[in-house]
Amino acid sequence: MSFSSQPVVIDGKGHLLGRLASIISKQILSGQKVTVVRCEEINVSGSFFRNKLKYHDYLHKRHIVNPKKSGPFHHRAPSRILYKAIRGMVPHKTPRGAAALKRLELYEGIPPAQAKVKRMVVPAALRVLRLKPGRKYCTLKRVSHEVGWGHKDVVDRLEEKRKVKGQAYHERKQAALKIRANAEKSVAPNALLTQYGY
Repeated sequence: MSFSSQPVVIDGKGHLLGRLASIISKQILSGQKVTVVRCEEINVSGSFFRNKLKYHDYLHKRHIVNPKKSGPFHHRAPSRILYKAIRGMVPHKTPRGAAALKRLELYEGIPPAQAKVKRMVVPAALRVLRLKPGRKYCTLKRVSHEVGWGHKDVVDRLEEKRKVKGQAYHERKQAALKIRANAEKSVAPNALLTQYGY
C-alpha cells in the first residue's frame, strides 16, 4: 500500500486475521490512518471447532493474584479481536506505538460514514490467495458469537439494509450514465468546436 493523506478504508471480508493485522500494524506505525470495516467477516485459518477451543482456553487465563481485577480483558467483539492482534504487533507502551493505535479505526458492518467511501482489499492477506485450497477456516463472526458476542443479528440486519440501499444507488447511477451517453450521442458536434479540437 502506498501512503495517502486520506484514511485508507479496508473491507475486512475474506482477509486472514494475522496477515491483515501485520500489514495494518506496519501501516499505522508509518503514519497512515487506517479504517477497517466488516471486521466480523474476517477469516481465521483452522476449523471452527479448533478456534472455538483455542478461544475458550484463552478466556480461562486469569490474573494470578486477584482474579477479580486487572485483566487480561477478553473482548468478544470481532473488531476488538482484530485490535488485540494488531496491538500485539505494535510497541503499544511507547508514545510512538500509542500514537499509531490512535490512527486505527475498526468497525463491525459498514457505518454510514464509510459506506460512501471506496473500500480496498489487501491481496497479501486475502484467504483465497494465501490459504491452500481445501484447508479449513472460519469467520470471526461465528467464533465471537459462540464466545458471547451478542450483536451478530443486529449487524446482519443492518448489513442487509445497507446492501439493498447500495444496489438501488448503483441502479440509479447506471441509468443516469446511460441517459448521459445517449444525450452525448444525439447532440451533433459543432463544426466550429471540432475545428478547434473539442
